[in-house]
Amino acid sequence: MINVDYAVAPQHPFPAPPRQAYEVVRWVAEHGAEEGWDGERLTVGGQSAGGGLAAAVARQALEEGGPSIALQVLHYPPLDLATNARDKRAAIAKPMLRPWMADVFDTSYVPDVHRRADRLVSPAHPSDTADLKGIAAALLITAEYDLLRAEGERYAERLRQAGALVEHHDVAGFDHGYDGLDDAEAREVYGLIARHLREATGGRLT
Repeated sequence: MINVDYAVAPQHPFPAPPRQAYEVVRWVAEHGAEEGWDGERLTVGGQSAGGGLAAAVARQALEEGGPSIALQVLHYPPLDLATNARDKRAAIAKPMLRPWMADVFDTSYVPDVHRRADRLVSPAHPSDTADLKGIAAALLITAEYDLLRAEGERYAERLRQAGALVEHHDVAGFDHGYDGLDDAEAREVYGLIARHLREATGGRLT
Protein backbone atom coordinates (compact mmCIF):
# COMPACT_ATOMS: atom_id res chain seq x y z
CA MET A 1 0.00 0.00 0.00
CA ILE A 2 1.26 3.49 -0.87
CA ASN A 3 1.24 5.83 2.09
CA VAL A 4 1.90 9.34 0.81
CA ASP A 5 1.67 12.52 2.82
CA TYR A 6 0.48 14.72 -0.02
CA ALA A 7 1.82 18.25 -0.19
CA VAL A 8 -1.39 20.17 -0.82
CA ALA A 9 -1.46 23.57 -2.53
CA PRO A 10 -1.40 26.46 -1.86
CA GLN A 11 0.73 25.70 1.19
CA HIS A 12 3.07 23.68 -1.05
CA PRO A 13 3.27 25.37 -4.46
CA PHE A 14 5.57 24.47 -7.33
CA PRO A 15 7.87 22.57 -7.47
CA ALA A 16 6.22 20.34 -4.86
CA PRO A 17 3.55 18.80 -7.19
CA PRO A 18 5.86 17.53 -9.97
CA ARG A 19 8.49 16.42 -7.49
CA GLN A 20 5.92 14.47 -5.51
CA ALA A 21 4.44 12.95 -8.68
CA TYR A 22 7.90 11.75 -9.65
CA GLU A 23 8.53 10.27 -6.21
CA VAL A 24 5.26 8.31 -6.44
CA VAL A 25 6.24 6.88 -9.84
CA ARG A 26 9.68 5.98 -8.53
CA TRP A 27 8.10 4.26 -5.52
CA VAL A 28 5.83 2.26 -7.82
CA ALA A 29 8.82 1.18 -9.90
CA GLU A 30 10.88 0.14 -6.88
CA HIS A 31 8.17 -1.76 -4.97
CA GLY A 32 6.46 -3.74 -7.71
CA ALA A 33 7.85 -7.12 -6.67
CA GLU A 34 6.65 -6.85 -3.08
CA GLU A 35 3.33 -5.25 -3.95
CA GLY A 36 2.32 -7.59 -6.79
CA TRP A 37 2.76 -5.56 -9.96
CA ASP A 38 5.39 -5.23 -12.67
CA GLY A 39 7.41 -2.18 -11.72
CA GLU A 40 9.36 -2.39 -14.95
CA ARG A 41 6.28 -1.79 -17.15
CA LEU A 42 5.33 1.77 -16.35
CA THR A 43 3.40 4.43 -18.21
CA VAL A 44 2.43 7.91 -17.08
CA GLY A 45 -0.22 10.22 -18.42
CA GLY A 46 -2.87 12.79 -17.77
CA GLN A 47 -5.09 15.38 -19.36
CA SER A 48 -4.80 19.14 -19.03
CA ALA A 49 -2.88 19.87 -15.79
CA GLY A 50 -2.38 16.14 -15.33
CA GLY A 51 -0.67 16.01 -18.70
CA GLY A 52 1.69 18.72 -17.57
CA LEU A 53 2.54 16.67 -14.49
CA ALA A 54 3.12 13.57 -16.63
CA ALA A 55 5.54 15.52 -18.82
CA ALA A 56 7.35 16.69 -15.69
CA VAL A 57 7.60 13.13 -14.37
CA ALA A 58 9.09 11.94 -17.67
CA ARG A 59 11.58 14.82 -17.62
CA GLN A 60 12.71 14.00 -14.10
CA ALA A 61 13.04 10.33 -14.96
CA LEU A 62 15.35 11.36 -17.82
CA GLU A 63 17.43 13.59 -15.58
CA GLU A 64 17.58 11.21 -12.63
CA GLY A 65 18.36 8.11 -14.69
CA GLY A 66 15.03 6.38 -14.11
CA PRO A 67 12.71 4.79 -13.57
CA SER A 68 12.14 3.55 -17.09
CA ILE A 69 8.81 4.77 -18.51
CA ALA A 70 7.38 2.95 -21.51
CA LEU A 71 5.06 5.77 -22.59
CA GLN A 72 3.99 9.25 -21.53
CA VAL A 73 0.49 10.25 -22.61
CA LEU A 74 0.09 14.03 -22.72
CA HIS A 75 -3.56 14.90 -23.36
CA TYR A 76 -4.00 18.63 -24.20
CA PRO A 77 -1.45 19.62 -21.52
CA PRO A 78 -0.29 23.10 -20.50
CA LEU A 79 3.40 23.16 -21.38
CA ASP A 80 4.31 26.85 -21.37
CA LEU A 81 3.44 28.86 -18.28
CA ALA A 82 6.22 31.36 -19.01
CA THR A 83 4.27 32.87 -21.91
CA ASN A 84 1.48 35.16 -20.77
CA ALA A 85 -1.90 33.66 -21.62
CA ARG A 86 -2.88 36.94 -23.31
CA ASP A 87 -0.13 36.36 -25.83
CA LYS A 88 -1.47 32.94 -26.75
CA ARG A 89 -3.82 32.57 -29.69
CA ALA A 90 -6.57 30.04 -30.38
CA ALA A 91 -8.13 29.16 -33.72
CA ILE A 92 -11.52 30.49 -32.56
CA ALA A 93 -12.53 33.80 -30.99
CA LYS A 94 -13.81 32.37 -27.72
CA PRO A 95 -12.00 29.17 -26.76
CA MET A 96 -12.99 27.32 -23.62
CA LEU A 97 -9.82 28.42 -21.83
CA ARG A 98 -9.82 32.20 -21.56
CA PRO A 99 -6.71 34.18 -20.62
CA TRP A 100 -8.17 35.14 -17.25
CA MET A 101 -8.65 31.47 -16.41
CA ALA A 102 -5.03 30.74 -17.23
CA ASP A 103 -4.04 33.64 -14.99
CA VAL A 104 -5.90 32.03 -12.09
CA PHE A 105 -4.49 28.56 -12.74
CA ASP A 106 -0.92 29.73 -13.30
CA THR A 107 -0.92 31.97 -10.23
CA SER A 108 -2.27 29.17 -8.06
CA TYR A 109 0.22 26.61 -9.36
CA VAL A 110 3.36 28.75 -9.69
CA PRO A 111 2.88 31.98 -7.72
CA ASP A 112 6.44 33.13 -8.42
CA VAL A 113 6.39 34.38 -12.02
CA HIS A 114 10.17 33.99 -12.23
CA ARG A 115 9.79 30.23 -11.81
CA ARG A 116 7.31 29.77 -14.64
CA ALA A 117 10.09 29.18 -17.16
CA ASP A 118 11.21 26.09 -15.22
CA ARG A 119 11.48 23.03 -17.45
CA LEU A 120 9.03 21.15 -15.21
CA VAL A 121 6.20 23.51 -16.14
CA SER A 122 7.35 25.10 -19.41
CA PRO A 123 9.18 22.52 -21.53
CA ALA A 124 7.62 24.08 -24.63
CA HIS A 125 9.04 27.55 -23.90
CA PRO A 126 11.97 28.56 -26.14
CA SER A 127 14.21 29.05 -23.09
CA ASP A 128 14.30 25.30 -22.47
CA THR A 129 16.94 24.06 -24.88
CA ALA A 130 18.10 20.90 -23.08
CA ASP A 131 18.70 17.75 -25.08
CA LEU A 132 15.72 15.45 -24.54
CA LYS A 133 17.28 12.43 -26.19
CA GLY A 134 16.39 9.38 -24.11
CA ILE A 135 13.17 10.79 -22.64
CA ALA A 136 10.19 8.43 -22.51
CA ALA A 137 8.30 7.78 -25.73
CA ALA A 138 5.31 10.08 -26.00
CA LEU A 139 1.79 10.28 -27.35
CA LEU A 140 0.81 13.95 -27.42
CA ILE A 141 -2.79 14.96 -28.06
CA THR A 142 -3.89 18.49 -28.84
CA ALA A 143 -7.27 19.98 -29.76
CA GLU A 144 -7.65 22.24 -32.78
CA TYR A 145 -9.44 25.10 -30.99
CA ASP A 146 -7.55 24.89 -27.71
CA LEU A 147 -5.65 27.92 -26.40
CA LEU A 148 -2.89 25.43 -25.48
CA ARG A 149 -2.60 23.88 -28.93
CA ALA A 150 0.45 25.85 -30.10
CA GLU A 151 2.56 24.93 -27.09
CA GLY A 152 1.54 21.29 -27.50
CA GLU A 153 2.67 21.42 -31.12
CA ARG A 154 6.00 22.99 -30.12
CA TYR A 155 6.65 20.30 -27.56
CA ALA A 156 5.65 17.58 -29.99
CA GLU A 157 8.32 18.91 -32.34
CA ARG A 158 10.90 18.84 -29.53
CA LEU A 159 10.00 15.25 -28.79
CA ARG A 160 10.16 14.39 -32.49
CA GLN A 161 13.66 15.84 -32.73
CA ALA A 162 14.67 13.78 -29.69
CA GLY A 163 13.31 10.62 -31.32
CA ALA A 164 10.67 10.23 -28.61
CA LEU A 165 7.42 11.19 -30.35
CA VAL A 166 5.29 8.13 -31.08
CA GLU A 167 2.38 10.20 -32.37
CA HIS A 168 1.01 13.73 -32.24
CA HIS A 169 -2.75 13.52 -32.65
CA ASP A 170 -4.69 16.75 -33.16
CA VAL A 171 -8.41 16.46 -32.44
CA ALA A 172 -9.92 18.41 -35.33
CA GLY A 173 -12.89 20.65 -34.66
CA PHE A 174 -12.73 20.42 -30.87
CA ASP A 175 -11.57 22.49 -27.93
CA HIS A 176 -9.99 21.92 -24.53
CA GLY A 177 -12.07 19.51 -22.46
CA TYR A 178 -13.87 18.07 -25.49
CA ASP A 179 -13.85 14.58 -23.96
CA GLY A 180 -16.23 15.71 -21.26
CA LEU A 181 -18.70 17.00 -23.83
CA ASP A 182 -18.61 14.66 -26.83
CA ASP A 183 -18.83 10.96 -26.00
CA ALA A 184 -18.19 9.73 -29.52
CA GLU A 185 -15.01 11.74 -29.97
CA ALA A 186 -13.86 10.82 -26.47
CA ARG A 187 -14.29 7.10 -27.23
CA GLU A 188 -12.29 7.45 -30.42
CA VAL A 189 -9.38 9.28 -28.78
CA TYR A 190 -9.34 7.06 -25.71
CA GLY A 191 -9.29 4.08 -28.05
CA LEU A 192 -6.18 5.59 -29.64
CA ILE A 193 -4.61 6.02 -26.20
CA ALA A 194 -5.43 2.42 -25.28
CA ARG A 195 -3.81 1.12 -28.47
CA HIS A 196 -0.62 3.01 -27.75
CA LEU A 197 -0.58 1.79 -24.16
CA ARG A 198 -0.94 -1.81 -25.30
CA GLU A 199 1.87 -1.44 -27.80
CA ALA A 200 4.15 0.27 -25.28
CA THR A 201 3.61 -2.41 -22.64
CA GLY A 202 3.92 -5.40 -24.93
CA GLY A 203 0.20 -5.91 -25.35
CA ARG A 204 -0.46 -6.36 -21.64
CA LEU A 205 -2.26 -3.82 -19.48
CA THR A 206 -2.56 -4.29 -15.71
